Amino acid sequence: MISNKDTAIQNITKKFEEFSNLVLSQLDLLMIILKSDEEDRITDEISEVLSKNEAKIDTGELVLDDLIVQTIVLHQPVASDLRQLFALYRMVLNLERIGDLVIKTSNVIRDIQETKTMKSSANSLFRMSKLAAQMVNKALVSFINNDRELAIWTIKQDEDIDKMNRKLLKKFIKKGDLINNESSMMILADIRSIISSIERIGDHATNIAEASIYSLLGSNIKHQNLSKSNDF
Repeated sequence: MISNKDTAIQNITKKFEEFSNLVLSQLDLLMIILKSDEEDRITDEISEVLSKNEAKIDTGELVLDDLIVQTIVLHQPVASDLRQLFALYRMVLNLERIGDLVIKTSNVIRDIQETKTMKSSANSLFRMSKLAAQMVNKALVSFINNDRELAIWTIKQDEDIDKMNRKLLKKFIKKGDLINNESSMMILADIRSIISSIERIGDHATNIAEASIYSLLGSNIKHQNLSKSNDF
């Protein structure tokens, strides 16, 4: 017989999957924007979808926060259930921030999408955003499928996305040294903002993967170096 506690947790899990899919959809749109060869990368239609999804994400975060707190207070879950609920809470926070970063990034792209610098940078930014999106997706799948290997894979990719971040930033800083035009410098600043936002999406994916491992094993591996170990 399913208890009220189990029903409540099942409801949270279902809403969490819907919430996660919204954020993943936003990341898909970001990649579509960066992959586009059109001058008008962000159409009115894409802008409308991004805006509507962001509103749903904001609402979904509040709903999930309330449901998690209510379940803990009303049903006094056991330790394993508490780990799952705390992990869900951490993941919801990180997913909402990923959603914010997608909106921030798309707004910056809209402002500079017709510039030569943006067009020449799009492929590099797409590759970086693709890796970040893969990290988010696999971190979520690791939680849903109780797959620690996917979580560990995600955490290890954080170093790769940091390297991409440093390489791209170094490239644009070097380019900036050759520019004495204020308008061009502002565009480079916007590109650096996009790079940093994508890198932060990777950081949030790592946080989600760490929360997944916490839910599964009860181990807090934050700040631990997994590059030389598969002990978890």
